[in-house]
Amino acid sequence: MKKIAHIFLILFSSTLLLNCEEDQFESSLDYVSFSDVTYNSSVDPSSTASKDITVYSTSISSTDRVFDIVVDLDETTGDVNSYEVPTSVTIPANSNKGVFTINLADVNLDCFNYVGLKLMPYEGVNPGNTSILTYYQKPSDTCELEVSGTLDFTFDSYASEISYEILDVEGNVVTSGPSEAFADGTASSSIPVTLCDGRCYSLVVYDVYGDGLATPGEFSLTLNGKEYASGGGDFGDSTSTSFQVFE
Repeated sequence: MKKIAHIFLILFSSTLLLNCEEDQFESSLDYVSFSDVTYNSSVDPSSTASKDITVYSTSISSTDRVFDIVVDLDETTGDVNSYEVPTSVTIPANSNKGVFTINLADVNLDCFNYVGLKLMPYEGVNPGNTSILTYYQKPSDTCELEVSGTLDFTFDSYASEISYEILDVEGNVVTSGPSEAFADGTASSSIPVTLCDGRCYSLVVYDVYGDGLATPGEFSLTLNGKEYASGGGDFGDSTSTSFQVFE
């Protein structure tokens, strides 16, 4: 009889522990997070802009819920005067969605400016990960001053694997190449490049095989005698360098 009682106690304890673990797992699913991990926005020169950010919760409450918003300074590079983040966001009663607005200004903007955003816990609702807003000064429609130079390649034995793109800050392709693949055995190539003074770009070099440029392979982008990007070695499928042109 004692043996049966002992077995029953073990089974009861195991069931209780399992139920507690299930309760803990279910409560861990009650969280609030941003709709996206990353956001993008632009600001016209000498102007302002705004960006709406949506948050969602996995639960619905019969009352309003207010979640504090904190700027993650470890993930933030933008001038403190170039962004204005509200201190909280409200998810209305009987809803799982809230929206808040970030105001942006053209103040000391670099090529890519970042604001890290965090939500704080509220009544047992846990926050998700930090989200990042990237913002930049929108390029003007006209190029007031052109800056010229070259994109130079020293190839390994497989020049045909290499191609490139130069993108503007909005992701548009400014120039790319080659129009036909570089021929294997080509030692080097120098490509004329002209970009706009003051604007932000990214140079992306691709290797279709995925092993980059073996020694002595390398590349460099030079405009008006100044080097803006360079690289080589095993960079995998691609390597990207962001820069701002200055005459």
